[in-house]
Order: sequence, then structure tokens, then C-alpha cells
Amino acid sequence: MFDTLEKIAEHDVGKEIYLTGQIVYDPQAGEGRHIILGKDDKIEYYRIKYESLDAKEGTDFFCAERIRFDLERKFQATSAKLKTNPLDLKARQESEKNLESYLRFSNGVKGKSQIIRNFLFFSLAKYLKGDQGLPISPCGLTQKIAESISIATTGLTDADSKLSWASQIQFLTAYELGFTLAGYCR
Repeated sequence: MFDTLEKIAEHDVGKEIYLTGQIVYDPQAGEGRHIILGKDDKIEYYRIKYESLDAKEGTDFFCAERIRFDLERKFQATSAKLKTNPLDLKARQESEKNLESYLRFSNGVKGKSQIIRNFLFFSLAKYLKGDQGLPISPCGLTQKIAESISIATTGLTDADSKLSWASQIQFLTAYELGFTLAGYCR
């Protein structure tokens, strides 16, 4: 399917308007927001933006959106399992696989437009503030995710995005440090 979309994109030179989203910084919560999964199990954006994209960019956007949707569902499923049983070894391994999938995705969007790299934004705040379990493994997280953050933030000009990523980096390091100090990580 992806090959077919790529071929279509190569031949279509026109631009279309696509519904996309921006990263938004919420000063009251002190965190950034980009997407959520809605009640109808579809991606919803906190701030909708319409972008004019050519066929190739549109194809890349829809592929990235779909991959990010699948990742978000995995994050939520794993966190639900770990909420039920924090010592579940299989679910802990799933959280490691979630992180590996996220890292592969970040390498896939390297060099793409900022609209596509925005899908790398992942808010841990809801997991840290609530009792929702762990969506990704905190062990060695900052070292593993450093390249992904670099990919996502290269060339950022939007103030909301910069603030969002700055707060996200704080959440990521606090997440790892807390679990390391608690003896969760070896």
C-alpha cells in the first residue's frame, strides 16, 4: 500500500489542503500537547491547523499519522496492563518494545518536514500525574531517546513547540530518575 501511495505522490504535482495539528504549550498545566485519541478511536489535535501539502508530503503525513496512532494505542494498552499489575514481566517487555518502535519511527521521520516530525511529541505528563501505568520503559530513557529529541527539535521556530519540548524533556528525565531511584531500573 505504501509503495502505491509513493507512486501516486510522484506523479501528482498539485497541492491539497490537509487538516494537521500544531504542538501547543499549556501554561496552566506546564506541558505541551499535540494529539489525543478521541472517543471514536481517532486522532484529535489540540490545535487544528490547515496545511497546503503536495502529494508526497500528504502521503508522508498520513503515513506518519497512522504510525503514531498505532504507537499511541500501544502506549495506552501497555500502561493499562501495568496499572493492573506493575510487576507483570510480559507487560514490562511490551513497554521496552514500545520504546523501540518509537525510536524506529523517529529514525523514519528524520529529514521530514516539521509537520511530520511533530508526531514525535509524546506527553508523559498524564502517566506521571495519574495512576495509569507505564507506557514506555523509564530505564535508560534519556540516553535512548536523545537522538529522537534531536530529530524532533532540529530547526524549531515556533515558541509553543520550543516550550513544549523543554517541558517534555523535564518530564522524561524526572520519569527516568524517579524509577531509577526507586530501584525499578537496574
